[in-house]
Amino acid sequence: MARPYRVGVVGAGVGGAASAYLLARDGHQVTLLERAEFLGPVGAGVLLQCSGQDVLRRLGILEKVTARAAPIEALYARHVSGGDLIRTRYADLEPGCRAYGIHRGVLFGALMDLVRTLPVDVRLGCDVTGREVTVDGVSLTDKAGRRHGPFDFVIAADGSRSRMRGVCGLRAVVTEYTHGTLWVTAPCHAVRDHLLQVVRGNRKLFGLLPLGGGLCSMYWGFPVAEFPQLAARGLGALKAEILAFSPEAAEVLDFLRDFDQLILTGYRHVHLRRWSDDRTAFIGDAAHAMSPHLGQGINLALVDAWRLAACLREESTPAAAFRAFRRRQRAYIRYYAAVTYLLSPFFQSDWSVLAWGRDVVLPWLPRVSWVRRQMLLTVAGLKGGFLKGRIEV
Repeated sequence: MARPYRVGVVGAGVGGAASAYLLARDGHQVTLLERAEFLGPVGAGVLLQCSGQDVLRRLGILEKVTARAAPIEALYARHVSGGDLIRTRYADLEPGCRAYGIHRGVLFGALMDLVRTLPVDVRLGCDVTGREVTVDGVSLTDKAGRRHGPFDFVIAADGSRSRMRGVCGLRAVVTEYTHGTLWVTAPCHAVRDHLLQVVRGNRKLFGLLPLGGGLCSMYWGFPVAEFPQLAARGLGALKAEILAFSPEAAEVLDFLRDFDQLILTGYRHVHLRRWSDDRTAFIGDAAHAMSPHLGQGINLALVDAWRLAACLREESTPAAAFRAFRRRQRAYIRYYAAVTYLLSPFFQSDWSVLAWGRDVVLPWLPRVSWVRRQMLLTVAGLKGGFLKGRIEV
């Protein structure tokens, strides 16, 4: 391993927490900077895919996390009229393969418990707005004018709306999706062992994701521009529309008493041509945010954190490690970014012809064995690239 480094990690999400732990475990002096004033369980349910499971298994917390999660054996999508669109069974890839539906807060809590076992300096309320590079290293300045560092290098894991990209002078191409979702986490026992999605064309998308403990995340996808009209119609009208879409939502809808229980979330696609300079590397959504349609966000962040830590162990300098990390992740991330970007409009967009094409072609694709395997590798988070097979984390 290279000499111990002074490391600043910006962002205490999944990728940032995993990076902070891995680097501290490797003997580096780690400072974790988070803009929030306190850490807590936030966010909707997420899919922990096979790739993310591999990382958590190596961290020694997979069983702890999955004990509070719901096994997801299949992804099932149907039309509002009742006809099947597609059913993808993880076990068709290999016996025992499955995803897990889990609340983001459960995963985050398990990672932070790891961080607290090591001497990581966690600093809250640090909204980083500046960076200075000197012969002594990299210093960061937060919104309150406090300086942090100097560090030998910085890992930026501050999400899709990353300020660190601007701080470092790196330009990202950001595409805002016109469709978003209203979501809520609530009790629900109607759907088990699979993610249920119900579609009407590609303008309306409903989903129920079991999370364990009798909970699920319900999401309702629609054009974001229609939100004012939707809110003006009132909660009763929305609940009636969702119930007609999917009777399985009844228990969640009974839980809803106020519109404020629903959280409106928009999505963006971020393409960052350079993931690093000589002093700062970007991981997770800060480097490559995508829509949630393939359920890969937290899994890509975990793989990023694992592989960057490995590169830092193997290379003699941070700059060399950043270059190695880019080579190791390039085909993998490029594949998921492209597939997600191309897939999303078929499920949520204003181009109705895409929904028609999806409905004609998608049910037939799994009938070709090679195509079915590539689809399964993709949803499991294990497809290494366009011309590559299964990855090994």
